[in-house]
Amino acid sequence: MPDRKYIIYLLGTAGAGKTFLTRTLFDWFSEKKLDVGILNLDAGVRTIPYAPAIDVRDIVDINEIVNEYNLGPNGAMIASMDLIATKIHDLMSEVEYVDPQYLIVDTPGQIELFAYRSSGKFIANMLKENREPVSVFLIDPSLVLKPEGLASILLLSLSVEFQLELPQIPVISKADLIKKDHKERLERWIEEPETIGIEIGRGQTISLSKQLGLNIIQTIEQFRNTGELFPISATTMHNIETLIAAIEREFGTRDDFYE
Repeated sequence: MPDRKYIIYLLGTAGAGKTFLTRTLFDWFSEKKLDVGILNLDAGVRTIPYAPAIDVRDIVDINEIVNEYNLGPNGAMIASMDLIATKIHDLMSEVEYVDPQYLIVDTPGQIELFAYRSSGKFIANMLKENREPVSVFLIDPSLVLKPEGLASILLLSLSVEFQLELPQIPVISKADLIKKDHKERLERWIEEPETIGIEIGRGQTISLSKQLGLNIIQTIEQFRNTGELFPISATTMHNIETLIAAIEREFGTRDDFYE
Protein backbone atom coordinates (compact mmCIF):
# COMPACT_ATOMS: atom_id res chain seq x y z
CA MET A 1 0.00 0.00 0.00
CA PRO A 2 1.83 3.12 -1.19
CA ASP A 3 -0.09 5.43 1.16
CA ARG A 4 1.16 3.70 4.30
CA LYS A 5 3.74 5.68 6.26
CA TYR A 6 6.10 4.57 8.98
CA ILE A 7 8.12 5.95 11.87
CA ILE A 8 11.17 4.35 13.50
CA TYR A 9 12.25 5.64 16.92
CA LEU A 10 15.83 4.92 17.97
CA LEU A 11 16.06 4.65 21.75
CA GLY A 12 18.72 3.77 24.29
CA THR A 13 21.02 5.10 26.96
CA ALA A 14 23.59 7.79 26.23
CA GLY A 15 26.44 6.41 24.14
CA ALA A 16 24.52 3.36 22.93
CA GLY A 17 25.02 4.34 19.29
CA LYS A 18 21.63 5.77 18.30
CA THR A 19 23.00 8.56 16.11
CA PHE A 20 25.40 6.36 14.16
CA LEU A 21 22.70 3.73 13.62
CA THR A 22 20.40 6.50 12.39
CA ARG A 23 22.87 7.26 9.60
CA THR A 24 23.35 3.58 8.80
CA LEU A 25 19.60 2.96 8.50
CA PHE A 26 19.17 6.10 6.42
CA ASP A 27 21.89 4.96 4.04
CA TRP A 28 20.32 1.49 3.78
CA PHE A 29 16.86 2.87 2.95
CA SER A 30 18.35 5.37 0.51
CA GLU A 31 20.29 2.65 -1.31
CA LYS A 32 16.99 0.79 -1.73
CA LYS A 33 15.58 4.00 -3.24
CA LEU A 34 12.92 4.25 -0.55
CA ASP A 35 11.54 7.61 0.54
CA VAL A 36 13.26 8.18 3.91
CA GLY A 37 13.98 11.17 6.13
CA ILE A 38 15.58 11.77 9.51
CA LEU A 39 14.20 13.79 12.40
CA ASN A 40 16.86 14.88 14.89
CA LEU A 41 15.08 15.27 18.22
CA ASP A 42 18.18 16.08 20.28
CA ALA A 43 18.33 19.84 20.81
CA GLY A 44 21.67 19.63 22.60
CA VAL A 45 23.71 17.68 20.05
CA ARG A 46 26.63 19.63 18.58
CA THR A 47 27.49 17.63 15.48
CA ILE A 48 25.71 14.75 13.77
CA PRO A 49 26.97 12.44 10.99
CA TYR A 50 23.92 12.91 8.78
CA ALA A 51 21.83 15.67 7.23
CA PRO A 52 18.44 15.65 8.99
CA ALA A 53 15.37 16.45 6.96
CA ILE A 54 13.87 17.92 10.13
CA ASP A 55 16.07 19.28 12.90
CA VAL A 56 14.59 20.28 16.25
CA ARG A 57 17.52 22.66 16.69
CA ASP A 58 15.82 24.88 14.11
CA ILE A 59 12.87 25.15 16.49
CA VAL A 60 14.59 25.21 19.89
CA ASP A 61 17.94 26.90 20.56
CA ILE A 62 19.66 25.23 23.53
CA ASN A 63 22.05 28.18 23.99
CA GLU A 64 19.17 30.62 24.28
CA ILE A 65 17.59 28.36 26.89
CA VAL A 66 20.82 28.27 28.91
CA ASN A 67 21.20 32.05 28.81
CA GLU A 68 17.55 32.95 29.36
CA TYR A 69 16.89 30.61 32.27
CA ASN A 70 20.45 30.41 33.68
CA LEU A 71 20.48 26.62 33.45
CA GLY A 72 23.22 24.03 33.31
CA PRO A 73 23.45 21.41 30.55
CA ASN A 74 21.05 18.92 32.18
CA GLY A 75 18.48 21.55 33.13
CA ALA A 76 18.65 23.02 29.64
CA MET A 77 17.97 19.62 28.05
CA ILE A 78 14.94 19.11 30.29
CA ALA A 79 13.65 22.57 29.44
CA SER A 80 14.27 21.99 25.74
CA MET A 81 12.11 18.87 25.69
CA ASP A 82 9.27 20.71 27.43
CA LEU A 83 9.67 23.63 25.02
CA ILE A 84 9.54 21.29 22.01
CA ALA A 85 6.22 20.00 23.33
CA THR A 86 4.83 23.55 23.41
CA LYS A 87 5.96 24.00 19.80
CA ILE A 88 4.72 20.62 18.61
CA HIS A 89 2.63 22.17 15.84
CA ASP A 90 5.74 23.81 14.37
CA LEU A 91 7.50 20.45 14.47
CA MET A 92 4.55 18.65 12.95
CA SER A 93 4.38 21.24 10.17
CA GLU A 94 8.01 20.46 9.32
CA VAL A 95 7.29 16.72 9.30
CA GLU A 96 4.22 17.16 7.12
CA TYR A 97 6.15 19.39 4.71
CA VAL A 98 8.95 16.84 4.23
CA ASP A 99 6.50 13.92 4.53
CA PRO A 100 8.83 10.94 3.96
CA GLN A 101 7.32 7.48 3.76
CA TYR A 102 9.85 6.33 6.37
CA LEU A 103 10.74 8.72 9.17
CA ILE A 104 13.71 7.79 11.39
CA VAL A 105 13.73 9.62 14.74
CA ASP A 106 17.06 10.10 16.51
CA THR A 107 16.01 10.68 20.13
CA PRO A 108 17.96 12.56 22.85
CA GLY A 109 20.97 10.86 24.38
CA GLN A 110 19.41 10.95 27.83
CA ILE A 111 16.63 8.41 27.48
CA GLU A 112 14.83 9.65 30.59
CA LEU A 113 14.07 12.94 28.80
CA PHE A 114 12.12 11.18 26.09
CA ALA A 115 10.70 8.12 27.85
CA TYR A 116 9.84 9.34 31.34
CA ARG A 117 8.77 12.96 31.00
CA SER A 118 5.21 13.65 29.97
CA SER A 119 6.49 15.98 27.24
CA GLY A 120 8.50 13.14 25.68
CA LYS A 121 5.56 10.77 25.52
CA PHE A 122 3.37 13.57 24.16
CA ILE A 123 5.88 14.28 21.37
CA ALA A 124 6.18 10.57 20.54
CA ASN A 125 2.40 10.19 20.33
CA MET A 126 2.01 13.24 18.11
CA LEU A 127 4.74 12.16 15.72
CA LYS A 128 3.25 8.72 15.19
CA GLU A 129 -0.14 10.08 14.12
CA ASN A 130 -0.98 8.58 10.71
CA ARG A 131 2.24 6.52 10.80
CA GLU A 132 2.86 2.93 11.81
CA PRO A 133 5.41 3.03 14.63
CA VAL A 134 8.22 0.83 15.81
CA SER A 135 11.10 1.51 18.20
CA VAL A 136 14.60 0.06 18.31
CA PHE A 137 16.13 -0.06 21.80
CA LEU A 138 19.93 -0.09 21.66
CA ILE A 139 21.81 -1.80 24.49
CA ASP A 140 25.38 -0.62 25.03
CA PRO A 141 27.52 -3.78 25.40
CA SER A 142 29.64 -2.06 28.08
CA LEU A 143 26.55 -2.09 30.34
CA VAL A 144 26.01 -5.85 30.10
CA LEU A 145 29.39 -7.21 31.14
CA LYS A 146 27.75 -8.87 34.14
CA PRO A 147 24.45 -10.78 34.34
CA GLU A 148 23.08 -8.11 36.72
CA GLY A 149 23.79 -5.50 34.05
CA LEU A 150 21.96 -7.42 31.34
CA ALA A 151 18.98 -8.01 33.64
CA SER A 152 18.85 -4.32 34.56
CA ILE A 153 19.03 -3.01 30.99
CA LEU A 154 16.41 -5.49 29.77
CA LEU A 155 14.15 -4.30 32.57
CA LEU A 156 14.79 -0.73 31.43
CA SER A 157 13.82 -1.64 27.87
CA LEU A 158 10.58 -3.16 29.15
CA SER A 159 9.91 -0.04 31.20
CA VAL A 160 10.48 2.21 28.19
CA GLU A 161 8.18 0.07 26.05
CA PHE A 162 5.52 0.35 28.76
CA GLN A 163 5.98 4.12 29.11
CA LEU A 164 5.89 4.98 25.41
CA GLU A 165 3.50 2.22 24.28
CA LEU A 166 5.60 1.61 21.18
CA PRO A 167 6.38 -1.79 19.64
CA GLN A 168 10.01 -2.44 20.49
CA ILE A 169 12.94 -4.33 19.00
CA PRO A 170 15.80 -4.65 21.53
CA VAL A 171 19.31 -5.06 20.10
CA ILE A 172 22.84 -5.07 21.48
CA SER A 173 24.75 -2.36 19.66
CA LYS A 174 28.45 -2.03 18.78
CA ALA A 175 28.86 -5.77 18.20
CA ASP A 176 32.24 -5.10 16.61
CA LEU A 177 33.56 -3.97 20.01
CA ILE A 178 32.43 -7.05 21.96
CA LYS A 179 35.29 -9.35 22.91
CA LYS A 180 34.98 -13.02 21.98
CA ASP A 181 34.63 -14.36 25.54
CA HIS A 182 32.01 -11.78 26.43
CA LYS A 183 30.17 -12.47 23.17
CA GLU A 184 29.98 -16.15 24.10
CA ARG A 185 28.60 -15.31 27.55
CA LEU A 186 26.01 -12.98 26.06
CA GLU A 187 24.92 -15.63 23.57
CA ARG A 188 24.48 -18.13 26.41
CA TRP A 189 22.51 -15.66 28.53
CA ILE A 190 20.27 -14.78 25.57
CA GLU A 191 19.63 -18.37 24.47
CA GLU A 192 19.23 -19.67 28.01
CA PRO A 193 17.94 -16.81 30.21
CA GLU A 194 17.79 -19.12 33.23
CA THR A 195 21.61 -19.03 33.23
CA ILE A 196 21.42 -15.31 34.05
CA GLY A 197 19.51 -16.14 37.20
CA ILE A 198 21.93 -18.95 38.03
CA GLU A 199 24.92 -16.61 37.80
CA ILE A 200 23.19 -13.86 39.78
CA GLY A 201 22.25 -16.32 42.52
CA ARG A 202 25.62 -18.09 42.57
CA GLY A 203 26.98 -18.50 46.10
CA GLN A 204 25.61 -19.79 49.36
CA THR A 205 24.21 -16.47 50.60
CA ILE A 206 21.31 -14.89 48.74
CA SER A 207 21.54 -11.16 49.42
CA LEU A 208 18.75 -8.68 48.87
CA SER A 209 20.37 -7.53 45.60
CA LYS A 210 20.66 -11.13 44.35
CA GLN A 211 17.04 -11.82 45.22
CA LEU A 212 16.02 -8.65 43.38
CA GLY A 213 18.06 -9.78 40.38
CA LEU A 214 16.35 -13.16 40.34
CA ASN A 215 12.93 -11.48 40.51
CA ILE A 216 13.91 -9.19 37.61
CA ILE A 217 14.84 -12.21 35.50
CA GLN A 218 11.48 -13.80 36.23
CA THR A 219 9.74 -10.61 35.14
CA ILE A 220 11.76 -10.46 31.94
CA GLU A 221 11.03 -14.10 31.14
CA GLN A 222 7.33 -13.40 31.63
CA PHE A 223 7.16 -10.42 29.26
CA ARG A 224 10.04 -10.79 26.83
CA ASN A 225 11.60 -13.57 24.82
CA THR A 226 15.33 -12.96 25.24
CA GLY A 227 15.95 -15.20 22.25
CA GLU A 228 14.73 -12.32 20.08
CA LEU A 229 17.64 -10.17 21.28
CA PHE A 230 20.56 -10.00 18.85
CA PRO A 231 23.78 -8.00 18.37
CA ILE A 232 24.25 -5.46 15.58
CA SER A 233 27.04 -3.21 14.36
CA ALA A 234 26.36 0.03 12.51
CA THR A 235 30.08 0.09 11.64
CA THR A 236 30.53 -3.36 10.07
CA MET A 237 26.83 -3.76 9.11
CA HIS A 238 26.68 -6.98 11.16
CA ASN A 239 23.04 -8.07 11.46
CA ILE A 240 21.70 -4.81 10.00
CA GLU A 241 19.71 -6.89 7.51
CA THR A 242 18.35 -8.88 10.48
CA LEU A 243 17.28 -5.62 12.12
CA ILE A 244 15.61 -4.44 8.91
CA ALA A 245 13.75 -7.76 8.71
CA ALA A 246 12.56 -7.31 12.32
CA ILE A 247 11.34 -3.80 11.48
CA GLU A 248 9.63 -5.20 8.40
CA ARG A 249 7.79 -7.78 10.53
CA GLU A 250 6.53 -5.04 12.84
CA PHE A 251 5.23 -3.09 9.86
CA GLY A 252 3.67 -6.18 8.29
CA THR A 253 4.60 -8.18 5.21
CA ARG A 254 6.38 -5.93 2.75
CA ASP A 255 8.28 -6.66 -0.44
CA ASP A 256 9.61 -3.25 -1.42
CA PHE A 257 12.44 -3.42 1.13
CA TYR A 258 14.12 -5.99 -1.06
CA GLU A 259 13.06 -5.09 -4.57
